[in-house]
Amino acid sequence: MKITQEVINLIKEGTSLNKINKITGFNKSTIYFHYKKIKGKKIKNIEINFKNENELGEFLGVFAGDGSFYKALKNYEYIIRIYIGYYEKHYAIYLKNKLMKWFNKKPHIYITNYKNNPSLITLHYSSKQIYNLIKNHLEWKGKKSKTVRLKKLDLKNNEFNLGFLRGLIDTDGSYYVPKRRISFSTISKELARQAYRIIKHQLKKSPKQYIIKKDNKADLYTLSLHGLEAKRLIDIIKPKNINKTYAVVV
Repeated sequence: MKITQEVINLIKEGTSLNKINKITGFNKSTIYFHYKKIKGKKIKNIEINFKNENELGEFLGVFAGDGSFYKALKNYEYIIRIYIGYYEKHYAIYLKNKLMKWFNKKPHIYITNYKNNPSLITLHYSSKQIYNLIKNHLEWKGKKSKTVRLKKLDLKNNEFNLGFLRGLIDTDGSYYVPKRRISFSTISKELARQAYRIIKHQLKKSPKQYIIKKDNKADLYTLSLHGLEAKRLIDIIKPKNINKTYAVVV
């Protein structure tokens, strides 16, 4: 598609791709094609840079807990998002820094307001490469939160499994060191089973498990540990989201 002189002028002035898109209505991919010709390459490529299996497990645990994906039909973008409550902004900063190291690119960050108050932080990537990474390790049918699970659980891969469990606890769990208590909840029955098996393998002790049922809502599968076993697990996985501990007042 041939662009207008207006687009060329905006590119030369250093206007962002998003703003040029809003002003002129031209597709971002078309704008970027000409941007590269005029100013050189701007968009930084994604690179997968996990130092070890523990970091890979942590990312996948975070996505399994609080992530989403969709493929935009208009421009075939692969959209990956991770949602963090605004009250967890310290964890959002930690995660943003981790994502920058893992993918060699800063995620886009959006803040959603509810009743004029910030309520949600969204970390956003558009990347087929990250999508393929996720789909190589996780699977789900229909609603992701209800069916997500690891494609293959290898109990011998302790490094990966402990990172995965950390990601789950940091997103959909809670822990309280003084009272020696840790728990994890999910509406995915298979994910709860996998978390149960990881914990049992690590501690040689089964966590308590129960199902919370509410009218017109999906069953909530919960695992919990108390006492010395809870402290042992906390010490092993080293959770990073301090807002998930009842010892912190927010």
